[in-house]
Amino acid sequence: MDQTNYGAPGFGGRVRTLPRYEVDLASGRFPRVLLLGNGILRLRGGVSWEALLQRIAVNDEIPQDVLREIPLAMRVEALCGVDVEGARLRAAAEFEPIDACITDTLQRLLSLPWDCVLTTNYTYEAEGVLLGCDRFGKADRRRTLACMDGSVYRRDNLHFCYIMERKGRPPLPVWHIHGDLGRAESMILSYYSYAKAISRLQKYNRQLKNAFQDAVEARRVVTPRSWTDWFIMGDVYSVGFGYDFSEFDLWWAAERKARENARVGRLIAYQDRQEKADAVCALLKSIGAEVNRVYDYEDYAEFYRIVIDDIERRMKAERLEWEYEG
Repeated sequence: MDQTNYGAPGFGGRVRTLPRYEVDLASGRFPRVLLLGNGILRLRGGVSWEALLQRIAVNDEIPQDVLREIPLAMRVEALCGVDVEGARLRAAAEFEPIDACITDTLQRLLSLPWDCVLTTNYTYEAEGVLLGCDRFGKADRRRTLACMDGSVYRRDNLHFCYIMERKGRPPLPVWHIHGDLGRAESMILSYYSYAKAISRLQKYNRQLKNAFQDAVEARRVVTPRSWTDWFIMGDVYSVGFGYDFSEFDLWWAAERKARENARVGRLIAYQDRQEKADAVCALLKSIGAEVNRVYDYEDYAEFYRIVIDDIERRMKAERLEWEYEG
């Protein structure tokens, strides 16, 4: 994958010169993409989705046993009504004072040679690790925010990412699929928000048409301009993400990846031994994902060590294969 620069100062979001990422699908060398969920943050006491909902709730009349029967994406409406905007602002305010959940495990994971990071988290642990600090403040966000389709400003997350400089490596795009707390209006919290996100994905997909297969046939490179481009084209390693059935946008993206006509990378999902993951694993396999189930671990710190060891082995083998092919 080639990475060069284009654009005049001020082009796109806040980044003065946007990186240009070029993917040659015909080569069979796919981008290495990390899909980072909230699970790995829980090693240092990160806030669970259920705990967040309780913090922002305005309705406490629904019994817990009833609430558990409501899909996660719809619990915001159950606890907060239809005031989606108010729920976003309260959620952002809850996260703001919380210390970053940076651990040695997360640092090791992000030290691997990723070409792109996708995260469902609203918080900035990934950026903090890449900057070498606990806080990714407003000035940092303004300096690194970029809109990769050339727009000046949007409220959604499809084309926005943070461009993180790396010493001795190309800059790394970090995409907050479900928004980030610095842009509260971008946060996907509710069923209503998910439905709007799916609508944007479908609209972009119609515009995309058969661009990847056309590029392969014409021996052209592809320039990814959205998080879904990276997801579809890359070898996606899913870590700490449970694939709850309420995550409509990620399920849509997984099926879209499986339906792509051009040869693209794999979706490699790491799942734990909990029984509730059985149905998730079955569905992932049915749409072409490679599911790696880890059963033998003492605690989640060991679980993630096993996962990262496996990713590291795969990347080393891949590098040796590329070197052999010349």
